[in-house]
Amino acid sequence: MPDRKTSWIVAILLLALGLFFVLVLYGAYRLMRPGKTEITQKSVLEVDLGGEIAELPSPSSLARLLDKDAVSMVDMERAFRAAAKDPQITSLFLSIHSLGMPWAQVEELRDFLKEFKKSNKKVITHLQLDMAEEKEMYLASLADEIYLNPDAGLLINGLAAEVEFYKRTMDKLKVEPQFLQFKEFKSAESFTREKMTPEYRSMLESILSDIQGRFVQTVAQERRIEPERLQELIKTGMATASMALKERLVTALGYEDEIQTKLLPEKSKEYRSVSVAKYLKAVRDRSGKKAKHRVALIGGLGPITSGAGDDVWGNIMGGETMAARLREIRKAKEVKGVLFRVNSPGGSAVGSDKVWREVRLLEREGKPVVVSMSGVAGSGGYYIAMGARKIVAQPSTITGSIGVIFGKFNVRGLYEHWLGITTDEIKLADNANIFSPLHSLSEEQKAQIRSWMEDIYHTFVKKAAEGRGMRFEELEAKAHGRIYTGSQAKNLKLIDEVGGLNTALALLKKELKIADSEEVELVLYPKPKSVWQSLAEGDFFGSSFPRVSVESLRQTVRSMETPAPWLLAPAVEIR
Repeated sequence: MPDRKTSWIVAILLLALGLFFVLVLYGAYRLMRPGKTEITQKSVLEVDLGGEIAELPSPSSLARLLDKDAVSMVDMERAFRAAAKDPQITSLFLSIHSLGMPWAQVEELRDFLKEFKKSNKKVITHLQLDMAEEKEMYLASLADEIYLNPDAGLLINGLAAEVEFYKRTMDKLKVEPQFLQFKEFKSAESFTREKMTPEYRSMLESILSDIQGRFVQTVAQERRIEPERLQELIKTGMATASMALKERLVTALGYEDEIQTKLLPEKSKEYRSVSVAKYLKAVRDRSGKKAKHRVALIGGLGPITSGAGDDVWGNIMGGETMAARLREIRKAKEVKGVLFRVNSPGGSAVGSDKVWREVRLLEREGKPVVVSMSGVAGSGGYYIAMGARKIVAQPSTITGSIGVIFGKFNVRGLYEHWLGITTDEIKLADNANIFSPLHSLSEEQKAQIRSWMEDIYHTFVKKAAEGRGMRFEELEAKAHGRIYTGSQAKNLKLIDEVGGLNTALALLKKELKIADSEEVELVLYPKPKSVWQSLAEGDFFGSSFPRVSVESLRQTVRSMETPAPWLLAPAVEIR
C-alpha cells in the first residue's frame, strides 16, 4: 500500500509540474505576442542592420518565441516592397552597424533598397560604428544621404582573404593528417601545408579582384567620385570623418537626432517611426485574400550530412530530412513550383546526392525548381542546385568547387607520446583497419580511395553537365574543385542569372507562365508550427533540444570515423 500511495503522489506531482510548465509557457507567449499593429500616421521605416541575418523565417515556434524581433532576408524583401507602396511610410532610415554577413547578402540588401528607391521615397543612412569598412560603405552608397559620426572613420583599404594552416599544430601534436583531394583547386590542404599552393592563390586573387572591382565601380558611381581617386583612397586605407566628408564618401557628419529632424514629415513636429519587425506585423494584419498561385519556399542551409538535419535552428542540412521535405512538396497538389534558397559550403556526397535526386523528381513531376544562391553554394551546395530548372546567384556568391576531398587522421602519435595510451589489434584481412585512426594509409589503400573519389567526381561533373546543358569535357574544364564568384559563374554558364530572391521568383513565375503583375504566395517548408502545435508534439520537452549523453558522443565519434568522401568548398574569410 505505501508503494502504491507513493506512486500516486509522484504521478500527481509530475502532472502538476507539467501543468505549471505549460502555464508558464502560455504566459510567456501571451506577454511576448505582439498585439495588433496599425500604421495610421506618416512614419519612417527604421532598418537596423548589423551582424548576420537569417535566410528564411524560422519554422520553430521556440526560436520565434526567444527572438520575436528576428527578421530574415525574406522578411526584409517583403517589408521593403510593402513600404514602397505604403502611403503611410514616408522614407527609410537605415542604421548600419558592423556587418558580419557575406558579400552576397550585402548585395541582396542593396537590391532591396534599389527597388524601394523607385518609389521616390528618401533613404538616409547612418554609419553607426567606429570604423566603417567596405561592406558597410557598399551598402550605404545607395542612400540619398550618408551620415557619419564626427569621431568615426572609414577603413577602405582593399579586400584580403585569410586561410589558416595547421601543419605545425599537427606536427606538435604528433598527429598525421592524410588528405586526398581530387583536382588541384579543391583544397588548400590546410592540415598538410604551411601556405597556399600557387593554384589556390591564383583562384583567391581572382575572386578578390572581382569583388573589389565591383566595389570600386559601384561606390564611385553612386558617390560621384572618379574610380581612379577611389583607388588612391584605398591605397591610403584609413580616412578620418573630415576626410571622408571632403572626399564625398559621406554626405554629412552628424547624429541620430539630426537625421530624425531631417526626416520629419511636412507640417509635423513629431518624429514617428516603425521597426521592420513591427511593420511586417502591420502588413500581415491588413493583408487581404491569399494569392491564387502557391509556390514552395525552402532553404538548403548549412553543411550537408547524409542523415537527419537540425529542425529547430536550421544550421545543419540533413540529406534525408531535406529529401523528405522536397518529397512532401512534390506530393502537395496545391504547390506549383519551388523557390529553393541555398546557402551551403557542401558536405556529404551521399547527402548531396539525395537532395539532387528529389530536385530532379520535382522537375519530372512538372514542378519547376529555381535556385537562389546566397553567400555560398559550393561543392555539395552546388551539387544540390545543379538539377534545378534555373540557378540564380548574387555577383559575389561563392559557388562552384566541383570536386571531391577525403581525409583522415592518424592519432597514434598523439595517443602514445602525449596521452600514454597504447593499443593492440587483431585483423582478419589486410584492409580491415584501412580507416582506423591509428594507422596510416598504404599506397595501395590510397589508390583504392582515389578510384572511389574519381567515380564520385565523374558523377558530379556528369550531372552538372546535364543540368547545365554542356558536354562533359566542356564542364570538366571549369570544375577541378575551383570556386568562382557569381558573376564569374554566370560568364562560365554555371548559373543562369545574376540576382537574388526577386530575380529567382520572376524566373519561376515565367516557367509557370504566371504574369509578372500576378502575386504568388510563398509557402514556407517546413511549415511553421504554432506554440500549441509544438506543445502538443512535445517539442518543448526534449525533442527540439540537443540531447548530450555518453552514447550520443560515441555515435558522433563513430560517424567521424566512418569513411566518407566530402563535397566541401574551402573555408575562406574575405574581409
